[in-house]
Amino acid sequence: MKKKKMIQNIVSNKVVLVLIIIVAMVLIISLFNFIVSIHPPRFYDDATPDDYGMDYRRISFTTDDGLEIRGWLIDSKKANGTVIIGHGYPFDKGNILHVAKFLYPDYNLLFYDHRYFGESDGRITTVGYKEPLDVESAVRAVRKKYGENPVALYGFSLSASAMLMEDEKVDAIVADSPYASLDKMVRQSYRIFGPLKFPFVFTTNFLSVIFFGKTPGSISSAKAVEKSDIPILVIHGEKDSQISVENSRILKKTNPNIELWIVENADHGQAYSLKREEYERKIKDFLRKNMK
Repeated sequence: MKKKKMIQNIVSNKVVLVLIIIVAMVLIISLFNFIVSIHPPRFYDDATPDDYGMDYRRISFTTDDGLEIRGWLIDSKKANGTVIIGHGYPFDKGNILHVAKFLYPDYNLLFYDHRYFGESDGRITTVGYKEPLDVESAVRAVRKKYGENPVALYGFSLSASAMLMEDEKVDAIVADSPYASLDKMVRQSYRIFGPLKFPFVFTTNFLSVIFFGKTPGSISSAKAVEKSDIPILVIHGEKDSQISVENSRILKKTNPNIELWIVENADHGQAYSLKREEYERKIKDFLRKNMK
């Protein structure tokens, strides 16, 4: 009996030890991924509007939570309004300059860096929690300079999602590869664990509440556009490996008035390079129709 009880104790201790190791691994992996996601390596692009023959001036404006957001303002004498242009994660405004330059000289262009990235202030990126504040401050800066002239938003990935969630009134939004909710992104980031991903998702939700006071599920561009009457064009690559195309299908289902263009065989951010002429034409036609 004593020997049997001893064996049971050893087995029980080993089970407890294994459980402790598993819990510790979940905590360590989740915490590491969380910290990396809000403090990723930053990629800087040396390109400026000068490289494309566009005169510009540096501009800055302050968010409601006190951060200085910096960007480039490109004026056009032929402008039919202003397009505010945002970059993806973890890049800066120079990264999307070569794509969005086709909108000049039809519009004034404001390229800006989100908090933490490029030249803007910020110790971390919040991956969508507070980035809408960056967009709102950009809209107010444009309104201050140009009055009530038409304003549109044009964003990629992170900024596309932030633009769908911002509260300032604008005339149109072009969102290239947005997410429907941050919760979906968290789940997708742990997809390699299959059905075992849920402890990591739960831990990430817990960390989000500690750091930001909100769960990823509450950060939702789908909820934001549900009753929106702003004209929205959503573009998404059919084979997007970073933000699944299902995100944009959810947006369309949430608000049937959204125009959705799914680009065949395109991965994340490849719609422009694969379908350049059609890409430019669709956006120009959309803005021309809605910026009056």
